[in-house]
Amino acid sequence: MNTDKKGKSLSLVIASLSSGGAERVISLLANNLADQVAQINLIVLTQGPRFYELDPRIKVYEPDFKIEDLGRLKFTIRNFLWLRSLWKKLNASAALSFGGKYNAFVLLSALGKGQKIFVSDRSRPSISYGKFLDKVNPIIYRRAAGIVAQTERAKTLMARATGHKNIKVIPNPVPQIPEGTEMREKVILNAGRFIGSKHQDWLIQYFEQIEDQDWILRFLGEGPLWDKVKAKAAQSPKKEQIEFLGNVNPIVPYYQKAGIFAFTSTSEGFPNALGEAMSAGCPVISFDCEAGPADLIENEVSGYLIDEGNHEDYINKLKLLVAEFNKREELGAAAREHMKRFEETEICMNYLNFMLAS
Repeated sequence: MNTDKKGKSLSLVIASLSSGGAERVISLLANNLADQVAQINLIVLTQGPRFYELDPRIKVYEPDFKIEDLGRLKFTIRNFLWLRSLWKKLNASAALSFGGKYNAFVLLSALGKGQKIFVSDRSRPSISYGKFLDKVNPIIYRRAAGIVAQTERAKTLMARATGHKNIKVIPNPVPQIPEGTEMREKVILNAGRFIGSKHQDWLIQYFEQIEDQDWILRFLGEGPLWDKVKAKAAQSPKKEQIEFLGNVNPIVPYYQKAGIFAFTSTSEGFPNALGEAMSAGCPVISFDCEAGPADLIENEVSGYLIDEGNHEDYINKLKLLVAEFNKREELGAAAREHMKRFEETEICMNYLNFMLAS
């Protein structure tokens, strides 16, 4: 631990510790920074299961009441008062809040408490959180000590909306995944929540165009549209070659064994699953949606970037990867090398230095 960081403490705030991308990053951040400062506090705004493993030195705080018992209004008020009491109790050197739906709430809860708060939105830069938050967030964000953006485009849009002068781009950390010891399988892998913007149903349609009968389409993850996508797969002529494994932990072996990682999302803040697949040396194909994939993939060098909505090009590139082993090897090796710049220790230190220096 650096001597100038001894005695420092950090509080990290998030809505839940479920299996989402923001939850993964904040857990990884907490685990890494537990070695760098005297104390890490992880404040979780709702009760629920914890999907990611946490260092035992991290102190987790969550309310002892549930929205199901109180109703939304009473829960929000009680949650606000509980959070205010925590700021006084913890008195951390700095705090970081993750999530555009909750950042304004967290900032307001710290009024008059002398707590330095940083915020970071984790969705695509132009996402709407509803009319109220779309108007309120840019105003209240001005009270933040600093703002972390995941991409340069996100920084540009945030600066324009808030006028804030202290915005820093820090991409998500990507675990450096060792090369697998087994041969890659003829598996097209997709990992992510089953929500509308992820478009797993499109991938089923693309897969139906693959003539090679030896390949399998494997989905990892869960979400509100899981049953709907499974029902679509059940009607597919290739239904026997489509798998749904749900949430898996650890996920790394699936990246190491997959022959192709196919990403169909059209809404990203920072695509964690895509980065992890690339780190594992998996050849990738992704839509070039508003923010995220283009920060990771150099088109035709470390993967394929497809213009959003260009289904024909996506299918053609997927067919190319299925057909050409050498191309898969070439793109996978370049992807692994490209991900070294997202090494998690360095990224986590960027967060720490930004918060303690501002």
